[in-house]
Formats: sequence, structure tokens, C-alpha cells
Amino acid sequence: MRNLLVEDLEMVYELPKGDSVHALSNINFELDGGRLLTLLGPSGCGKTTLLNIIAGFLAPTGGQISLGGDQITGPSADRGMVFQQGALFEWQSVAKNISFGPRMAGKKASEYDGEVERLLDVVGLAGFGDKQVYELSGGMQQRVALARCLANDPNMMLMDEPLGALDALTREKMQGLILELWDRTQKTIVMVTHSVEEAILLGDIIFVMAPRPGRIEKVYELPFAKRALTEDTRAIKQDPEFVAIKEEILSFIWEMEEEIMGREGQG
Repeated sequence: MRNLLVEDLEMVYELPKGDSVHALSNINFELDGGRLLTLLGPSGCGKTTLLNIIAGFLAPTGGQISLGGDQITGPSADRGMVFQQGALFEWQSVAKNISFGPRMAGKKASEYDGEVERLLDVVGLAGFGDKQVYELSGGMQQRVALARCLANDPNMMLMDEPLGALDALTREKMQGLILELWDRTQKTIVMVTHSVEEAILLGDIIFVMAPRPGRIEKVYELPFAKRALTEDTRAIKQDPEFVAIKEEILSFIWEMEEEIMGREGQG
């Protein structure tokens, strides 16, 4: 498995009137392959910016980032992205959506049909290959998005609020699916979420980020993701250790939000 190395990362957005926004500053970390990292923090702390730099969608204004020793300079099939809204092709079937990557890579149907069927089974959609995307619920569409990402066999899966638009029950089920996929595939996952509870449950490592400029303020190494593979998740969420960490992070983020609002009020 390939490690992700981020060194002295900076990101400054230049605005049209000559102003600038310092989105990220002094980001340094090494993420071992096979980890599940969740990025958490108040709005404007640079979570999605960092994710987009890892994806290769944005070029940082300082520092460098590499995967397995190879510098990231743009998008690549070794890093798959899952968005908050599935970004699926509604005019194509579920199977066609999942096979999009292999087809774009020039593979023949005989080379990917079996893998599409396998992935449908993996994400709990066996028998839905011929369905149209618009016929599926939001949760089912996100399952398709996960399968489409996996079809390219990326080294790393990047997720930007993938469960944010789902109802509470579906979201809980999808959290279990993400953990199952992480365990089954052993892939590295980096996930942005605004839910503290979700970040603690899914992340075996959490970065809590602070804004103005965006930076990593706290790091937590947690046991709950691995425990959730064999234990009841609702019981885990009631564990005193889980509750204590949740309250600690919530208080920290709340203090940051209050500080931000105070600065804006003074402005």
C-alpha cells in the first residue's frame, strides 16, 4: 500500500480585486496506506480544498504532495472521488455508470462485465444493473457512486460529504457500508464530513482543522472504526469514551465558530 505524504502545503486563492484568501497553511502529515482518515472542522477551514488537492483537481501554491513517492500533479485513476451528490449519468443504466471508468480506459465488455456484477453485489445492489439511475433512492445512488469509484481499482478513495444529503436512517446504513468496503478492500480512504459523530465512528484517524488560515489543529487516533466492523454501532456511539471525545471535539469546533463570528462582527 502506498503512503500519502503532504509537506509544507500552502493554498492561497487570489481574488479578482487583488485580495487573497489563505485557505491552507503549513499542512504536514504522512498517512499510511490502508487508513481511514476523516477531515473535520468548521466551514472555511479548508477540508474540501485539501481533498481537492489530494485528488489533483487543485494545484497548491506551496509545498508538495505525493502518493507512494509519486508527486501528485493532477487527477489520476489511482485516486477515486465520491461526491456528496453521486454525479452519476442519469441517462445511463446502473451498470453503465459503474463501467464508465473501464470503458474510458479502452477495456472490452468481456473484461469488465464480471467485475461490474461483483461490485453490484459488494455494494448491495445485485440485480439492479439494468435499472436507470433516476429509479433509485438517494442511498442507492450513493452505492452506485461507490461501486463506480471501486471499478477503477484506485489506490485511494476520496469522499466529499458522501452521506450529507441522506436521511438519518439511510446515512447510518451507508456508514456501515463504507466501513465494510474499507475492511474488504484495504484501500486508503480520506473523507470530509461535517458530522462529528460520523467522523469519530468512521475515522481510525481524525484531523480536526481550524480556519483562517486552514490548518490541522488536533489529531485523534481512534479504535471505533475497527470496533464497528464486529460490534453494534449504536452501542459504540453510547460508549463513554466515544461520548467524551464527541463532546471534546464539539466544544473545540464551537469555540472556533464563536471566534470566527466575533471577528466578523468586529469587521
